[in-house]
Amino acid sequence: MTNDLISDICRTLRLTGDVYFRTLFRGPFAVRVPANRRDIRFHQVLQGQCMVRLPDGDATVMLEEGDIAIIPNGAAQDLILDCDIPPIGLDAAMTAGRFTDGVLSVGETGTVTRLLCGFCAFHDGLDHPVLGALPPLMTVRQSDLGAEPWSVAALRLTAMEADLNAQGGREVLTRLLEIVFLQALRRQAVLEGSGFLAALSDASLRRGIAAIHERPAEDWTLTTLAAEAGMSRARFADRFATAVGMAPIAYLRQWRLLRARELLQSTDLDMAEIAERCGYRSVPSFSAVFKRTVGIGPGTFRRQRGGAY
Repeated sequence: MTNDLISDICRTLRLTGDVYFRTLFRGPFAVRVPANRRDIRFHQVLQGQCMVRLPDGDATVMLEEGDIAIIPNGAAQDLILDCDIPPIGLDAAMTAGRFTDGVLSVGETGTVTRLLCGFCAFHDGLDHPVLGALPPLMTVRQSDLGAEPWSVAALRLTAMEADLNAQGGREVLTRLLEIVFLQALRRQAVLEGSGFLAALSDASLRRGIAAIHERPAEDWTLTTLAAEAGMSRARFADRFATAVGMAPIAYLRQWRLLRARELLQSTDLDMAEIAERCGYRSVPSFSAVFKRTVGIGPGTFRRQRGGAY
């Protein structure tokens, strides 16, 4: 498989998933989940229906059984069955209800709503233009996935695994949430008309981005990257900046640092080898750029993060 840039980004930035809890709501409810860094929140309806609303009014969606809402930018969100009820905070809901065996139960009688709530995140809250390209609220509905049986299967398996509540289930669910998010990214790349994901759908821009990802050590210039994309310097620079939100050389610098962080944490390569693999001419120049951007030197970073050394 060539030019699988979405996988490359998620692997380098160490995408991981986890489950917050399942809910058992009885009767009407309105609960506000607070904002939290750049966590990519998930809410899947296991039973009943639920409205997901962003408090700033950016978006609202009604989920039916099996559907998933994805909030990719860490924003606060309201989980609602009755719009006439003012939302209470998640902490207040947990105080008012019961939290047992990973299930938040609120209410005694009325319509039953069961949700699976989880998240994905990039390691250390790392950022990448791929997140900035996403809408504030994404919805994955089984009814819309007729041409994607693999995505339907992932949604159904996630719901079944949540209901099974068996040994090893949490680990299975975390992997499934990662799969659902990756599939949503892939689908969004086809739908997007602008942003980083649109750049991945543009064959010329994709070649330029792939060159950066596959050969970060190369002495790239705007001219050589444009040649990889098969475009003039001016046209490549303009289209790249419009789609990605930064100039090609700025993206190259960002990617080199992200690769360096990943190598510091996952390998026992010495500093000279990491610097060379990531396109830096010397260890001192690598250390200076790393410290200026990250705030600490690469050696300190490796020790603090428990990387091999």
